Order: sequence, then structure tokens, then C-alpha cells
Amino acid sequence: MKHYTKHMLISPLDRTLPIFVETIGWNEWQEEFIRPVGYHCYHWLHTTHGEGQFEYSGKTINLTPNRGILLKPGTPHRYRTISHPWSTYYVTFNGDLAPLIISSLGLATSTLISWEMDSPLSTLHKTSHELADQEFDLNGMEGSVFIYRFLMDLKKYGEIDNQRSISQYAARLTPIFQYLNENYSNPAIGLAQLAELAGVSSQRLNYIFRKATGMSPYQYIIRIRIQKAKELLIDKDRLTVKQIAAMVGFTDDSHFVSTFRKIETVTPETYRNIN
Repeated sequence: MKHYTKHMLISPLDRTLPIFVETIGWNEWQEEFIRPVGYHCYHWLHTTHGEGQFEYSGKTINLTPNRGILLKPGTPHRYRTISHPWSTYYVTFNGDLAPLIISSLGLATSTLISWEMDSPLSTLHKTSHELADQEFDLNGMEGSVFIYRFLMDLKKYGEIDNQRSISQYAARLTPIFQYLNENYSNPAIGLAQLAELAGVSSQRLNYIFRKATGMSPYQYIIRIRIQKAKELLIDKDRLTVKQIAAMVGFTDDSHFVSTFRKIETVTPETYRNIN
């Protein structure tokens, strides 16, 4: 039986880039690997078919399809096949800003990450093959963009330790987003009302909101109101600041002005004049 391995080696490496791809590859028949001192770059591995066992830091996990792991450089590990053939996709990368990007995205290293079958991550190996066939410049800027987008997708669609992904949280909040976009001018909107609309507790809604948007429901409403106010300041120059404040849901125009200045760094009047 022919065992197919597709390696897309990146040579020479452009180490001047803030983040760069070292290698990308797909193994139709994954062999056992033992690395007592780990790998010298960040190492991503996930299963496209079959099942393998991955050992690292005293832990053992099974990698079935749509499950992967991201390891820091120098993390000792070992992996072997459980069911044949075990097919895997891998990416190795590094760069001066790689640790910062991974940290800023809140990505977990040495932790099982999974995703839904309809996620872009499920077809990543096919996408990589297509790019290679198109003579995609993986050793330059295009490769740097590729790995950054991959990490962004991992953040968006990945479920860490079986927790919901950001995209799943966002999908659950879609009715809330729609409601707020249509009712932002109502000053009586509160967390309890939104929680009831979502069918969860106030505490749970606050948690989901922060996971999906990085802010609380209240902060999200304020952002919408300020954005709508900016549109009115430009499009409706005959309206006063007080009128606009009331139209976007502020009951106190002084609170509106201070909030606007905090977010936009200028007052509403100044914003109107410079735009």
C-alpha cells in the first residue's frame, strides 16, 4: 500500500517577519513520533481521518477527526496511531511576535482544541494543498498572513476543553444583537430584560457576551448608541446634541457627552465639526 505524505517545506525562511511558517504538511499514514526535547517551533497537529494518541506533559489525549493540539517550542511529546490509517495535518511556525499573538488571542497551548465539522478548520488541509498548487508564497508575507488567519480561525471556531467556541456563543446571541440594533434608543433596556429574551440568567448572559464580544451587554449597548450618534451628528446637522442624545437612548445629555468623549476622545460637537 502506498503511504502518501504531502510536505510543503518553506525554504528559505524569512525570519524577519513577525510570524512565519516553517512547514505545512499532510500525512495520509501518520507514523509514530517521539520528541524527548520537543520541537524547535510552535507545532500544530490535528487529525483528518482515523485516530491517534498524543502524550505530552504527563497527559494522554486521543486525537480523532476535528481535534488538534498546539504545542509551544520545546514541549516534549510523543504520538502514535490507534486506528489505521491515521491521517494528520500539521503546521509549524515561529517568529518574534508569535508568542504575543498567541497570548493576545487567548489561545491555549498544550490543550485539546476541537471544532464543528462545518468549521473552516475542517478543510484547512485541502485549502493548504490548493494554495501550494497555486504556487502560493508560503515563505514570505503570504505565508505570514496565512498563519495569522489560521490562528484567528482557531480562536473563533476552536472549542477548548469542550467549551463552546466564540462563533457558537455569537450565534446564540444573534437574536440579542438584532434586538439591540432595533431598540438601542430605548433607555429602559437592561440586563434582566435581555437575559429573559435569551432564556438564560443574567449572570450567564453576561458570561456569554464577554466570551463572544469581549465586553459586557451594557458596554455593547453603549457602543451601538455612540455609533448611531456619530451617524446622526454627520447626517442631521440641524439636530442639537441634546436631541441626538435622547434619540440614541441617553436620558441625560451630559452623560452622553462624557461617554462620547471617553470613547471617541472628542466631544460630540467637535466630532461634528471635524467631520
